[in-house]
Amino acid sequence: RGPIWVIFALALAVFALGYSIVDLSTREADPDVIKVAGIADAQRLFGGVPQEEERVGSADAPVVIQVFNDVQCSICRGPSLAAIPTLVEGSVGRGDVRLLMRHYSAARNELELGFFGAEAAARHGYGWQYTYLFFRNQDEADRHGIDEEFMATLAGSVGELQVTEWKETFDREGGTDGPIAEQLEGYAELGDELGIRAGGAMVVSGPNGTRTLQDGPGLARIERAIAEVE
Repeated sequence: RGPIWVIFALALAVFALGYSIVDLSTREADPDVIKVAGIADAQRLFGGVPQEEERVGSADAPVVIQVFNDVQCSICRGPSLAAIPTLVEGSVGRGDVRLLMRHYSAARNELELGFFGAEAAARHGYGWQYTYLFFRNQDEADRHGIDEEFMATLAGSVGELQVTEWKETFDREGGTDGPIAEQLEGYAELGDELGIRAGGAMVVSGPNGTRTLQDGPGLARIERAIAEVE
């Protein structure tokens, strides 16, 4: 009897294990799970570059590029992902250029929800990683919806940024009458003063002047502007 029961128990265990494996492999993905792409790329690009609030790059860099961008704009996504990483790996990483993020709505709504999440991350020195991940995951944002859960998931995907600290900043400084809203309204006013038409523009300034690049400039156009003003 003993060996028979042992064999039966082992067979039952093997069956249960096989059933679990098949169940896991054939189960449909939970549609509520937010899948974040580009986490390693964000860390590789921005992890070793000086960053403080809206700035990435050395504070002493002679050329300054104000990046007027809209993380919720699908048209802005391609040019930004094509140009910004190369700049950060090149002239920004070398200390020749610094980038300043200006959240600027393509829809003329300076208080887009995604901007608040990015600004809360910037308060802790991770705004550029957060913005990069938002662009990389626009499709996921469209699928899930841009809400606090989505933004907190992005925050949790950014290097050493603590979600609890990000949320405290988001709750404390967010809101339509909070410090973040005031800063976003300031970006909108600055863009209007500089003649920015929509998100995806850059203002390149250096010792030899300023160049305003509209409509999502490509890398070659940006590098030409840097050479003209440095």
